[in-house]
Amino acid sequence: MAATWELPQTLSALLFLAMHKTEPLDRKKRLRYVHHNGFYTCFSCGEFIFFRASYMRFRSWEDTQKHELGHSIQSRILGPLFIPLIAFPSTTWNLLSRMNNRLGKWMYRNYYNTPWEHWADVLGKVKR
Repeated sequence: MAATWELPQTLSALLFLAMHKTEPLDRKKRLRYVHHNGFYTCFSCGEFIFFRASYMRFRSWEDTQKHELGHSIQSRILGPLFIPLIAFPSTTWNLLSRMNNRLGKWMYRNYYNTPWEHWADVLGKVKR
């Protein structure tokens, strides 16, 4: 069921795995934790949670893991709607905040207040 319900996310994850150097970190229940050397920091694609290797040294590492787990739960709930409702706005907000310095600072401060990121925090039990 999950393979078809989350098919767009699974295909996106497999494409990312094919395009980047990755290394399995851990597998818990249905989730696959993977570290990578790509441009992106951390993101979820269905059962795959990708972490940039250098990002794993930050103080907020535990909260980041929980937050990305929240996105995986969103993916299970929303299925194919995850990409337009969560992944697209999250990625867009993140990239826009990196592109414009003044606006970017405001966007970065408010990143986890957006509905899609706040919901991931709630599902992952992150306290900010």
